[in-house]
Amino acid sequence: MVHALSALDESEARALEAHLQTCADCRPEMDHWRESAALLALEARPLEPAAQLRARILQDIERASGLEKKTESLNANRTAASNVSALPRVPRRAWTSVQTWGPIAAALVFVALILFLAVLWQQNNTAKQELGRLSNQIHETELQLAREREAISILTTPGARMAELSGTNIAPSAHAMLAYDKSGRAILMAKGLPSAPFGKAYQLWFIAGGQPIPGKLFTTNTAGEGTLSDQVPVEALSAAVFAITLEPERGVAAPTGAIYLRSGS
Repeated sequence: MVHALSALDESEARALEAHLQTCADCRPEMDHWRESAALLALEARPLEPAAQLRARILQDIERASGLEKKTESLNANRTAASNVSALPRVPRRAWTSVQTWGPIAAALVFVALILFLAVLWQQNNTAKQELGRLSNQIHETELQLAREREAISILTTPGARMAELSGTNIAPSAHAMLAYDKSGRAILMAKGLPSAPFGKAYQLWFIAGGQPIPGKLFTTNTAGEGTLSDQVPVEALSAAVFAITLEPERGVAAPTGAIYLRSGS
């Protein structure tokens, strides 16, 4: 009866069909049940389903339709995503604290070293300049001492003379001393003279009998001091006037510049 109503599952139905093929007694009975089931289908009156049952069935159909659409959309998205080639992800390098701060510390050390070298170079340059200044000062002092020893040597010679030169209105604060002995060996020490312009120098003159005889040239330092060793002409040993003028640095045979220093007659 159950098989006649198609209520058996597939395995049970296959087993029953195999049995009917070998059992002559069961086949007529099976045919009888099938005829009875067909008559029941014909005799049954069609029934209208209840309104609630119909509404529930329609809701189940709509829900199943929506679920099917969502499934189709999800499958489409998966298909599209599968067609996109994902770029390989580059693994991020994990920086340790040593790798991060190491270059910065090295740069700071390098900058500090450069600054230290710059300061050291500046100090060395300053020391060189100071050493050069001291060397020049020592050299000038040695020359000054040599001139003073020479002046003392001249003045201590029997018959030595000394003439004083005073500044004119051009250089009122300037003055000089000229020491010379009987042989004419002379030394001049001047102070307070202004610095000579470029291409100019001071020249000593021996004036005898109203005629100027040119002497040597000299320059001054920043303090306006200058020294000169010269030889007094024979004609100027007995009576002479000494003068200093500003002339071209090569010297001239006759005075052309203004007189800065002059001795008495």
